[in-house]
Amino acid sequence: MSESTFLDLGNKFIGFCQNKLSFFYEKSFILGSIDNIIFFFIAMTLICSTFVQSEQIGILAIATVLLTIIKLFIKKGAALRITKGDGMLILYFLLCIISVINSTLIPQSIHGFLKTVIYITFYFAAANYFYDNKGKIKYILGLIGLLCFIESIIAIFQNIHGVAAIAKWQDSHYVNPEDVISRAYGTLKPYNPNLLGGYLVSGISCIAATGLLAVAKKHYKSFIYSLIMFLVSAYAIFVTGSRGAYLGLAVIIIGLLVISGKIIFSDFNAAEKIKKYWMIVTSAIVAAVIAVMIAVPKVAKRLFSIFLLRGDSSTSFRMNVYHSSLEMLRDNWILGIGVGNQTFREIYGLYMMTGFDALSTYCVPLEIAVESGIFALLSFVAFLGYFIVDAIKFISRPNDLTGKIILSSVILTVLGVMTHGLFDTIYFRPQVQFVFWTMIAIASAIIISSRECEKEEEKNG
Repeated sequence: MSESTFLDLGNKFIGFCQNKLSFFYEKSFILGSIDNIIFFFIAMTLICSTFVQSEQIGILAIATVLLTIIKLFIKKGAALRITKGDGMLILYFLLCIISVINSTLIPQSIHGFLKTVIYITFYFAAANYFYDNKGKIKYILGLIGLLCFIESIIAIFQNIHGVAAIAKWQDSHYVNPEDVISRAYGTLKPYNPNLLGGYLVSGISCIAATGLLAVAKKHYKSFIYSLIMFLVSAYAIFVTGSRGAYLGLAVIIIGLLVISGKIIFSDFNAAEKIKKYWMIVTSAIVAAVIAVMIAVPKVAKRLFSIFLLRGDSSTSFRMNVYHSSLEMLRDNWILGIGVGNQTFREIYGLYMMTGFDALSTYCVPLEIAVESGIFALLSFVAFLGYFIVDAIKFISRPNDLTGKIILSSVILTVLGVMTHGLFDTIYFRPQVQFVFWTMIAIASAIIISSRECEKEEEKNG
């Protein structure tokens, strides 16, 4: 547990309340099963993200947070625990509050800020749950992987049978009509292929994690199933036509091959059979990607359109938005304009080029800086940096293979989502946010547990 004075005082107060209220936990069947109820709401938040509107998803997340608060005050031994990186996240949160207060559009900014409150408190609630229930982590990973696979099947079906574009999602001026992709968007609301691409990027590493965990337990048949699910989900990302998701997938695949190779050649140094399988699987994944690019020229042309810059209307549109957003940042670089897309749309109208209206900056780091200022961006980047460093340190240790695999999958999620986020702000949608924060919560729980075990060993050693 952190040695922070504030954290210690908070946990002392929680301990005092537990002594007074623990009889609720001990005597009530419902409250005595509060961990199972929290698990239900975490799972329902993830499941419902695939087909309901944002407001209903938020209600499920709020229920998770409220139940966690109740648990902290009635269950003896429950406590607040944070990582070093969480301090940077709290600082980011405080800077967002200051940005809201400073905004010229406070009501709109408060509306956007409430979403940030839900996401961050959900993260802390989920981390608290996974710390006390590490055995449930594999089920959440499996659930996210299964949801991604189901969405992938739907997306491929949509691509094969064709779906009407709800908006002009691809510039057809420089390609033949037959080369235009029928961009799938799954069941996520609002329907948007970029949203589906971002969602699959955020969750595909869970499929990889279940596959590697199967290898660790020598369940090779389960690994084959996971490999098939991974390849299907990867192909589904291609049929979304989301070029940012293509780049996110590329980073995930490269990272997966590097990290899995590191683990296999260190933890399975004597297992030549596993090394051989790793080489086969690696070759299969690379070959599958190349095969898709050759066999489906629509995908290749969509990918290479990234390099057309002003020659592609979508890319040119983003470049104009970037220019206007940077002008906004220049005038509001300390505290930003206020949080949320409603605030952004109002202020953006003062800077936009005629005919280039936008809902966001189309770049996550730029969006954070414009909304809450450069120091908020630095705090958020520091939070992710702390997490990645801690995760890499954990992976480099010669024990806990299961923890290594899980933390590796979280790193891949963060890298994939942030890569996609350089060219789109789908990250701010709840479907991606809740997967993203759930994954980091899982990693935080493992990291905190590992540090506490090390401290306990030092005391006993």
